[in-house]
Amino acid sequence: MRVIFYTGKGGSGKSVISCASALKLAEAGYETMVISSDPAHTISDAVETPVHHTPTKIVEKLWAIQVDPIREVREKYGVIQEYLVSIFKSKGLDEVLAYEIAALPNMTEFVSLLKVVEFVESNNYDVIVLDTVPSGDALKNIYLPTLLGSSAAKFIKWIAPFASIGKIVEPIVGVPTPSKEVINEDIKLMEILGRLKDIVIDRKVTSLRLIANPNAFSIENLRRTHLLSNLYDINVDLAIMNKVIPEGVSDSYFKEWKTEQDKYLTEAETAFHPLPLKTIRRFPTEVKGLKLLAELGDELFGDEDPAQVYFEGKAIRVIELEQGLEVVVPIASASKDVCEVERMGEDLSVVILTDIGEVRNFIPLPAIAQMMTLEKAKLINGELHIYFIDERWKKEK
Repeated sequence: MRVIFYTGKGGSGKSVISCASALKLAEAGYETMVISSDPAHTISDAVETPVHHTPTKIVEKLWAIQVDPIREVREKYGVIQEYLVSIFKSKGLDEVLAYEIAALPNMTEFVSLLKVVEFVESNNYDVIVLDTVPSGDALKNIYLPTLLGSSAAKFIKWIAPFASIGKIVEPIVGVPTPSKEVINEDIKLMEILGRLKDIVIDRKVTSLRLIANPNAFSIENLRRTHLLSNLYDINVDLAIMNKVIPEGVSDSYFKEWKTEQDKYLTEAETAFHPLPLKTIRRFPTEVKGLKLLAELGDELFGDEDPAQVYFEGKAIRVIELEQGLEVVVPIASASKDVCEVERMGEDLSVVILTDIGEVRNFIPLPAIAQMMTLEKAKLINGELHIYFIDERWKKEK
């Protein structure tokens, strides 16, 4: 089983490249599902076939689905949504506004990630390709169980028997009490998120592939996503520069464009080293239809297997020391300083000042570290080293 995410700034061509990759995988004999979470329905335009919210067959061994977040939430998580709406309405919000807020930010990409679990566990496909919305920050969603703490589901189960008692104090606190059905759905969702996290951080199964155009804004977006992915322990195995003006174009109109392009291509090679970097030429027409998608797929992968893991970066490492523990987190960008490191329950909150701005992440701690004292954190050769001291060792000394 392989799960391949494609992400990049809006307009970078990720939907087209996702479809081209999926078509190439199907031609290689893999039973392939491509999932689109782009509300613009660009996947339907790319394959020139209406793609629905249920699996749509495109060609032999290739299926596609256009995620409908509203339908998904209503059908599978409607109980939770209705409870959220009741809370907002109890605070005086108009019903229409309450439903809008209950949709929550990043809902489209969040539901798309949940679909990954569904299709992986169905065992009907060899490869799942996810065309994500233009936001690397959406990857934070898979860490929801970690941010809430591993005891969250246990706590929800513990309070379940008291749901009916809560109805007594409901008029006093002014907030609706969750029903047992809501609590059960919360537990179910937490468990799915846990399985999603296991899938996404499995470096043999899941890869994130970054797509950019040869310009400053697109490359900066990619650098941030690469950084976040490493912090979240997600393997990035390939970077793709799309819409590159071919060498053979000699028209004087493109002279300055090509000069800038060469500069950004060199910058990208440096920024993402040792990550493999592929380039795709700017096609003379819009890439639509299976014929052009196949041509793009051939140009991108040639005779290679698109399902291979092109690169396996360093995972978060835990090193036992005589005096305690060292946790090493790879940082994919040239970082300047660690601004803040503090414990937040079972996790470590880290704020890093990088060349692309301030980035915050919650790093799950191994169980043994939770019994130790955080001593310091520092950046060494592009890696964040976090040190913990065992108080028993200090006493012995």
